[in-house]
Amino acid sequence: MKQYRNFISQFCRVAAVAVAIALLAPATSAQENKNLKLHSENGMLNHLAVGLQTGMGGTGIDVAMPLHRLVTMRAGIVGNAIGDIKFKAINTVDQVTQMQLVEDDAIRQAKMVDKVELAIKPRFWNAFIMAEVHPFTSPFYFSAGLFAGNRTFLHFRNTNDGALESLYDANKKVEDYNQQFRTNYPPVGLKFGDYVFTADENYNIDVKMKTWAVKPYLGIGFGQSMARYHRLSFALDAGLLFWGKPSFVFNNGKKIKSSSKESGITHFISWFSAYPMIQIRLAYKIF
Repeated sequence: MKQYRNFISQFCRVAAVAVAIALLAPATSAQENKNLKLHSENGMLNHLAVGLQTGMGGTGIDVAMPLHRLVTMRAGIVGNAIGDIKFKAINTVDQVTQMQLVEDDAIRQAKMVDKVELAIKPRFWNAFIMAEVHPFTSPFYFSAGLFAGNRTFLHFRNTNDGALESLYDANKKVEDYNQQFRTNYPPVGLKFGDYVFTADENYNIDVKMKTWAVKPYLGIGFGQSMARYHRLSFALDAGLLFWGKPSFVFNNGKKIKSSSKESGITHFISWFSAYPMIQIRLAYKIF
């Protein structure tokens, strides 16, 4: 629930800033009537609006300028600012059943570890440039653009730093045994769906969910990113951010292989090559 409260809090702050901007705008009707013609004329790069947005893509700021009476360009930065999401992950050492390994001290120590608390750290920031095409007299429009930024969508790490020495030792024992006797025992670590996150040499789980650095975007919207006759405008944009097939990667860059290709998180990831985006935007037209 913490992440949802943070989301609501961010949106309220965005709305409060937008309302404050609107209240600071010139209030006299005479001044507005004087500038009415200026603010309604068509042209290239002859207007500028500053916007605040929030939604599934995160919270951010952008600027918008017209390229044509039907086309508006926007550029800015957006990202997640929600807190960590914590959950308990199951130890997989119980899957090791071979007698020689079970009797090993490293395996016995690892079996004493039941569940470990992991924290998912959303840290996803992108700069973007986007074109909006308004072909109708209605408020509906089409949008397309490119997002570019960090590749890490989620970062998994244990909350108790350096506390997973027994899991690291047990996994090294299994790796050595598999190599020596040509067996295929599964790794010892923490289970996340069809994936096993093993501890590193610092006795931590340090895994990142990676996507493309450059991500195309296609969407549709309702509203205006730049008001034609007024200062303040509102828009709702929904679309897909194409970021490739996500992968889970250790801190050393090694990709984690799934234990199954037909079920669970692996099946979900296989078609999750596009991230759904819904953004709400409030903008103030400077000139």
